[in-house]
Amino acid sequence: MKLLVCTTEYHPFGSGIANVAFNVVEQLKKMGVECIICSPTGPDIEIKSLKGYGRLGLLYFWFKVKKYFKNKVYEYDAVWLHYPLFLGSIPFKNCVITVHSTAYGFMNENISPTYYYKLCYALEKYCLNRFKQSIFTGVSSKTCSELEIILSHNKPVKHILNGVDTAVFKPLNFKEQIKEKFGLPINSKVILSVGRLVDHKRPFLMIDTFNQVQQTISEKYTLAIAGKGKLYDSLINYVAVNTIPNVIFLGFVQDTELPSLYSCSDFFIITSSYEGGEPTLTVAEALSSGLPCIVSDIPNLKFIEEIKAGLVVDFDNIETAEDIITSFISNDCVSYANNARAYAKSILDWKVVSERYLQVIESMVYSDEQK
Repeated sequence: MKLLVCTTEYHPFGSGIANVAFNVVEQLKKMGVECIICSPTGPDIEIKSLKGYGRLGLLYFWFKVKKYFKNKVYEYDAVWLHYPLFLGSIPFKNCVITVHSTAYGFMNENISPTYYYKLCYALEKYCLNRFKQSIFTGVSSKTCSELEIILSHNKPVKHILNGVDTAVFKPLNFKEQIKEKFGLPINSKVILSVGRLVDHKRPFLMIDTFNQVQQTISEKYTLAIAGKGKLYDSLINYVAVNTIPNVIFLGFVQDTELPSLYSCSDFFIITSSYEGGEPTLTVAEALSSGLPCIVSDIPNLKFIEEIKAGLVVDFDNIETAEDIITSFISNDCVSYANNARAYAKSILDWKVVSERYLQVIESMVYSDEQK
């Protein structure tokens, strides 16, 4: 099978979409699928986008894709598109479309700037509803339900979880040596946060909650924050002005360094009010690394409690959150760590996830052949 993959970002550039596309492609290649990648950075077909222009940049990318593939459609057995936004004619008849997050979701959660996401929702509703013979997939139950609303419930949406490389993200020994490498105190347990420092991640709330916890617990804990974003400088200033101890900002951490950072930590925390993926890539990496997870009470993270791999918390009530987090981390969490690792290996490994994508792609191909 010859598969064309069109995506607005691809490894090693980008984040969520790039990570999914790359890792699934690498597994599909091992299964005998010939994959041709088209993205702003290639590697096979390079079509430039407009950086820094939001959805306008995406529209430009898909416009160029349409022009490039106008007379080349029949060179491929199947096409896999990531959040395609074609305003004009669509060059592909039958394809698999994967949506990682929706403007509708951001709009519905009143995430700023709300006017921008209202416009983006109108755009995605128009563009996605024009795919009449395609199969849609979403990376979380929440994304799937949002996508069904966008599609006016006229099409089923298949749920395929995000994945993780369980051979790379795994528990390691020698935590002390790794902690020294990142400048983390050896005599302290580490609660790790990884991700962009933006509003809907609620990093200020995370820091306030941690500060409450460390004031009531006897053991020493460190909150290690990896990532940058528009709130980075404000957060550093907030911690300094309020003299909040034991918070370390690691800044941007290279992908190659992340596995060891997870492995030297003791817990993972995420306080987001909204996420598209299930799990988010960082939560998947934490689970695979054997970290008990402390997560927000949002639909696509509730499974953490169901699989007994951590704690689901309503961070809007800091006092209650502080009580249950303190109780949780004060007890033996070995079983949670073991459950996290086992779930990642059996459900989230990229090989398992890629087999699901292959089934969907093949069903599209065989359906087209029978017409």
